[in-house]
Amino acid sequence: MPPNDTHARKKNRKSAMAIVQELGSESNAHGLAKIAMSRKTKRKVMWSLLVIIGFTAAAIHLSFLVIKYLQYNVVEVSEMKDGMPVEFPSVTICNTQALSLTKLKDRMNETPDINNWFQFISNANFGEHFSRVESVQGFYENLFQEAKNVGHEIKDTLLHCRFNQRPCHPHNFTRYFNGKNYYNCYTFNSKQGDHDMQYMHTTGPQHGLSIVMALDNDDPPLGAYGLYNQESNIEHTAGLRVQVHAPQTMPSPMDHGFDIPPGYSSSVGLKAVMNSRKPYPYGNCTYDRLKRYPKYRNTIFSCFQLCKQEIVIRECQCRTSGLPSTPEQKNLSYCGTFHHWQNLFQQLSKSGSFNRTHLYNQKLDCEVKVLHRLSNDRSYEVGCGCFQPCQETSYQKSISLSYWPLEFNQYNALQTFYGILEDSNRINNSFMSEAYYNLHEIIKKYEPLAQNMTGENAEQLLHADIPMDERRKQARATQLIHQNLLRLNVYLEDLSVIEFKQMADYDIADLLSDIGGTLGLWMGISILTIMELVELAIRLVAILFKSENRYPDHMDDHSSANGILEHSTERAIYPQDTYDPYTQPEFQSFEKNDYGRTTNDLPPDSPI
Repeated sequence: MPPNDTHARKKNRKSAMAIVQELGSESNAHGLAKIAMSRKTKRKVMWSLLVIIGFTAAAIHLSFLVIKYLQYNVVEVSEMKDGMPVEFPSVTICNTQALSLTKLKDRMNETPDINNWFQFISNANFGEHFSRVESVQGFYENLFQEAKNVGHEIKDTLLHCRFNQRPCHPHNFTRYFNGKNYYNCYTFNSKQGDHDMQYMHTTGPQHGLSIVMALDNDDPPLGAYGLYNQESNIEHTAGLRVQVHAPQTMPSPMDHGFDIPPGYSSSVGLKAVMNSRKPYPYGNCTYDRLKRYPKYRNTIFSCFQLCKQEIVIRECQCRTSGLPSTPEQKNLSYCGTFHHWQNLFQQLSKSGSFNRTHLYNQKLDCEVKVLHRLSNDRSYEVGCGCFQPCQETSYQKSISLSYWPLEFNQYNALQTFYGILEDSNRINNSFMSEAYYNLHEIIKKYEPLAQNMTGENAEQLLHADIPMDERRKQARATQLIHQNLLRLNVYLEDLSVIEFKQMADYDIADLLSDIGGTLGLWMGISILTIMELVELAIRLVAILFKSENRYPDHMDDHSSANGILEHSTERAIYPQDTYDPYTQPEFQSFEKNDYGRTTNDLPPDSPI
């Protein structure tokens, strides 16, 4: 290696060490400054050990902080939001009696299948599945269209509807079919199709949804009383099953609804509650629509219901009417269907071997076992791919009841709800006509006395004995009204919205603060100290890549022999034609007259 290259490398190493020593002495990291400024070796070693210990402790502490941050824990805080319109929920209503007895009696006269089915289930032996086959679920799974025909229609049962002091009509309700318990259910404010969003700016029953329903609980046909299923906890009741849920979510009245009895005015006060969840990496919530059925907003309950339906289909090769189905699954048959049961009924009727023949349905048995397993083992949820929605709205409910309607108002209530003064056809086609005409007969009898209120007439009206026959008619009318009519008021009782919000328990700001505190505690390091290290790295890199000086030292650029300088005629040592040493920087502190003097002759303040 040429001597001049070796000298340049030694000079660069000296410069690098000088830079490191300089920055070490000026550093805010206290231990590094002690190492750089200490003159004694023992002190340097002691402070070096302390710096290593501090660096190790800081590294361990920092690893704990990073692990804590990467756990992505969350905390839930609540916040009250005011001064904003509140979205009115969807209200789904279902008649707890899936079959309309009025329609059932009419259809029994028109088609033999209904009578044959009732005889079939009354005489055949279905073993342990008898209660399932004779239920409304079994009726639907085997008579399909007939079940829909005898279900309740909103246009027949809705007598009165007002929302936010404006009238509403049957077309404002969207049908939802539940094949297991209720058949035809109807949702107000479903926001499906052309229905607009409903926002509320006022509270109270006068500004909510108010409906009057006729339940159509007619007397059963003579000799056709239904069987009581003691295995069911919800059947054989009268009233409405009501669910209040967020718009565009799938109804589930069986699991999340409440019952409203007839003969009462029921008030349901609501308070909106919002749940805001953190997405990945803090959680696994999703902003997507309902998996497998994007028509609806996502709820984890609906997602699991659809997932269970898929499991039943996969294991039993059929679907259950007790769970919602996607449009792609509509062509699959139900597990509880007895295929060609009409032919089997004819054969068993002719042979007279009904009670001796055990009818086994393998697919129904498979469905019952699979659903029982899924109800007692939730491990299937892992493979469903269901996640909570990141934004979800629910409603807190407070329910109150009052006796309704009073006997004093019953007659005019029927006139108003059925529009009798305009058209009597609707009441005439309803079994409630008995109640109306019973009251009409009594009122018309005493109406002349009321219109001519003399003393004698007033005495007769107030103290006359009402005949027992009229009392029976009045009691019968009251019984029919309270057995069939109800009023439901659903409204917001508070415009404040409670939001439960997930927030990061330890976010990036907390991590940076703790990193700064840890480095300051163990090393005395701050951001400025890090900038000093950056400066050191830049300067070292600059030295590494720095080229040779443009003006080299004479020891490097002139060869000497025997102490005599040899000048090359081909290369000028200096680019100037004349060279004056006094003009160079290293000689600027000298006077020209001082050049050539001995050091003893120089003035005391001379730098030499």
